[in-house]
Amino acid sequence: MEKRNSKGQTLAEFLAAYNPDKYRKPGVTADCVIFCGNSVLMVRRGNHPFIGELAFPGGFAEPGESTEETAARELAEETGAKDVPMRQFYTASEPGRDPRDWTVSVCYTAELPALSDVKGGDDAAAADWYGIGVRTEGALTVLTLTGADGGAEVKLDVIRDAFGKIDVSRTRVIGEGVAFDHAKLLLRAIEER
Repeated sequence: MEKRNSKGQTLAEFLAAYNPDKYRKPGVTADCVIFCGNSVLMVRRGNHPFIGELAFPGGFAEPGESTEETAARELAEETGAKDVPMRQFYTASEPGRDPRDWTVSVCYTAELPALSDVKGGDDAAAADWYGIGVRTEGALTVLTLTGADGGAEVKLDVIRDAFGKIDVSRTRVIGEGVAFDHAKLLLRAIEER
């Protein structure tokens, strides 16, 4: 016997009547946090929003693409790095994290044994490896990224969640230079290495 819901509909009847536009949908993105020793792979954004600021290689999923496929494609398009084995480590979903619209980013990370040559491509003006520095300054955490182009430095007012991890949605970034919520995500990825 075919199962029916409380309205008496079969699965086929339910799907025929279902309106997929009933719920607003976020844009789905993937971001890549790639480490090599005390360096992280970053791109300089070539377009708005956050033009000229540092960001992880990443971008929007294409129709029919998994976030794993998106991460690999965006990493290759924006830096030239290919066949990097990555694992998922975080999903960033805070409303307002992207000024263009509501986006949910599935974040991937990897550790490479040696620095590979990278070159900016697609919508990345440049790609490079940046040395990572983390220090405390009073109650704030200072994140410094040092590269051939000078890099960036931001301060973070870190809030921790019930598990002692950086609460990406509640931690506040003071300063500019690192796009979106990527400074918070990088600090969390560093602690989870």
